[in-house]
Amino acid sequence: MNALDLADPNLPRLMLRLGLPAMAGLSLNAAHQVVDAGFVGRLGAEPLAVLTLLAPFAGLIAALGVGLGVGAASTSARALGANDPERARRIAGLAFCVAGVLAVALWCLLQILRAPVLDLLGTPEGSLAPARAYYPLLTLTMSFGLIQILCDFLAIGRGHAAMSLKTLAPCFGLNMALDPLFIFGLDLGLNGAAWATLTAQIVTLSVWAVWFRAPARRPKPGTLSLLAPMLRVGLPEAAALAVTTFGLMALLRLAADLGGVAAVAGLGLALRLVFVVTLPLEGFAIGVQPVLAHAFGAGASRRAADAQRFLLRGALGVGAALGIVLWLGAVPVSRVLSVDTDVQAHCVATLGWLALCVPAVALRLVAQIGLQAAIRPRAALLLGLAPMGWLFWPLLALMVPPFGLSALPVSMALAACLAALLALMLMRQGRLSATTSGVSA
Repeated sequence: MNALDLADPNLPRLMLRLGLPAMAGLSLNAAHQVVDAGFVGRLGAEPLAVLTLLAPFAGLIAALGVGLGVGAASTSARALGANDPERARRIAGLAFCVAGVLAVALWCLLQILRAPVLDLLGTPEGSLAPARAYYPLLTLTMSFGLIQILCDFLAIGRGHAAMSLKTLAPCFGLNMALDPLFIFGLDLGLNGAAWATLTAQIVTLSVWAVWFRAPARRPKPGTLSLLAPMLRVGLPEAAALAVTTFGLMALLRLAADLGGVAAVAGLGLALRLVFVVTLPLEGFAIGVQPVLAHAFGAGASRRAADAQRFLLRGALGVGAALGIVLWLGAVPVSRVLSVDTDVQAHCVATLGWLALCVPAVALRLVAQIGLQAAIRPRAALLLGLAPMGWLFWPLLALMVPPFGLSALPVSMALAACLAALLALMLMRQGRLSATTSGVSA
């Protein structure tokens, strides 16, 4: 597949051709999460609560994979750009060694720490038995997932983003197809969801193993001196993802303490439905980021402003439409995904607030990728940490004592809106531009 011309004068067409494939990849991820929760939700509130409580914990391990993957992809791409393919192969070899050691060590460590981890996550007493049975399988999927994430990023770093999408689609598709077979057909219940994921991961990793056997892509042993550049690039990304994950863990822990199993399950369903509409927006923004970066690098501030304006209008319009759909569909969708009326009620109440802030999330994403394209990583990190980090925690501390459980979605919505205001201020002040001319909102 030929590379797209980032200087293409037809800016809307170029942005659509770059953004839609990335949007498709994250849409598949979001759809998989909802389908998975829908099947588990048919088992009742307790299994769904376990799935919900442990999902953010899996995100912490994924953060390690993302950090390592971003670092390896960036450094290997630079090596290829410097016409040093052997260095790129050594970087890949070292990254795979690190990922393998991390995967094995983390799985063993997490088995030892099973009891304190489940206690830390606030697992309700009535859900401990299924959680203990599900935990070893989930942690195994986390270890395999870490390696799979690295494969995706290494392929992207080599310019094979299409290969990443070609593996993600069958992986998530197979997982969703196997869920009902393992959960209901083989009567494995909640554990069946983990077995479905493991099976899909093994198949996908087998495909990656064949792909990386090609002589030009085959990893070679690399020295530890190659690790430092990978970490410098990847650690900030891993830190941002980890902070967001900790925010979700705190939210679910509070829901368990304040409202019990039904509150956790309902909040978890609502969050997965929100991800269905926000992850595609994030995917599109990531996909079109090279257009902005190319314009900034070329000193074409007018083109950067046009791209920013096109992206902003589209994101706000689509975000508003998706927020309305989410709000209108809260009741019927919650009934499909859970048979428990208490879970449905908590899900609908949460979506009532979170649907309102979807346009705010879209606005922040536009500003954030613009900051990254303008090579302002610290400002981008500050903005990225705002919704579930430094804005979210104070709001949570202020609102939970007087308002209890209802304060959780309100805090999330307020933090998202305040982050959007910060993003709007940055754009109005022209801080997204690498030149003094700025980019107008």
